[in-house]
Amino acid sequence: MKGPSSEFERLLEESFKKRQSIEPGSRHEAKVTAVKNDYVFIRTVENKITGNISTEEWRDEVPPKVNDSLVVYFLKENSGDFYFTTCLSGDNLTEEHIDLASQYEIPVLGQLLTEANGGWDVKLGSFSAFVPFSQLDISLKGKNIAGKRIRFVISELGKKQNKIILSQKKIADKERESKKQLLRDELKVGMFVSCSIKSIHKFGLIVDMDGFDALVPQSEATYKKNADLTTEFRVGESLRAKILTLDWATNKISLSVKDFLSDPWSGKLPFKESDIVTGTLESIKPFGLFVRLGDDFTGLVPNKETGVPSRTPLNTVFNPGQKLEVFVLEINPEKRQIALSISKAAEAKDRMEYQEYMTKEESPSSVSSFGLALQKSLEKKNKK
Repeated sequence: MKGPSSEFERLLEESFKKRQSIEPGSRHEAKVTAVKNDYVFIRTVENKITGNISTEEWRDEVPPKVNDSLVVYFLKENSGDFYFTTCLSGDNLTEEHIDLASQYEIPVLGQLLTEANGGWDVKLGSFSAFVPFSQLDISLKGKNIAGKRIRFVISELGKKQNKIILSQKKIADKERESKKQLLRDELKVGMFVSCSIKSIHKFGLIVDMDGFDALVPQSEATYKKNADLTTEFRVGESLRAKILTLDWATNKISLSVKDFLSDPWSGKLPFKESDIVTGTLESIKPFGLFVRLGDDFTGLVPNKETGVPSRTPLNTVFNPGQKLEVFVLEINPEKRQIALSISKAAEAKDRMEYQEYMTKEESPSSVSSFGLALQKSLEKKNKK
């Protein structure tokens, strides 16, 4: 049976082994075991060392909860207590700790003061520091950040802390890489995600997806062809989208919002085959004319259906934006294609005018010169 002295020796040996297994500045994964007024208590995952972190580090943030995972850095051991940090701030920004932070890239909390030549002056505890514009993450550029408290790493340290150069970009890059690893495990093609619009372009929408840029191509942002996305979306708007492609090597992600839009092809179309409708000439192509029918549909008038002689350039006869009467030749819902004809619209209109005129006559023998001319014109077209 072991006596009190042998138990004391065992505890002393364990304490000595712990001191040997952990060095100031070393980085550790830890779990939160308790949260008190002054300290957050943690236990390192690998070597099971219990330590504490000042709650002052979460002065501007929501403190962690029990069982939360943290990345911590060991600072010192004092009378059997092990002190850690997630980010040096306030009274912890001593000369000794700043040296440690510079050596091991421990995050430090600084406050942006004033914009200077080539960067910003930063208050780092009782020390003055500087962050070049090139070392600020792009998400902060162009914004009003004076007075903002953010995390940095020390990239250069002069003698006696007279020259402290900081980098926020390294912190942002590390956080982005960590988040990227999590997303790689969580996200799959076909899943639905939330995002917000950062910018609107002719080719599509650039959106923010949990800190990463993604593209919603124009064709996946609307069912309308050649739609003006600036009239349908706004910067800052929140969207739900489906993941189409994920390429983490190039950080290229494409999304679609079509699942959350009403498909105009899924309901009853506002026109049918053989209808004559008025559309707007959208574009002129070598093979024909694209005509927009209302807000949701576009049809094609092939060259042979334009009523223009084969060797006559279409742009000498038609202009984009021009209103045209077209005959609906064919509707293909599966391919979402509509074939139109200008010449058949004109023929049908002439026929209707002739029939309307004829019904007003008392007898066939009373056809006027206008009626005869119209009849001959229709007969000539039918012979072609």
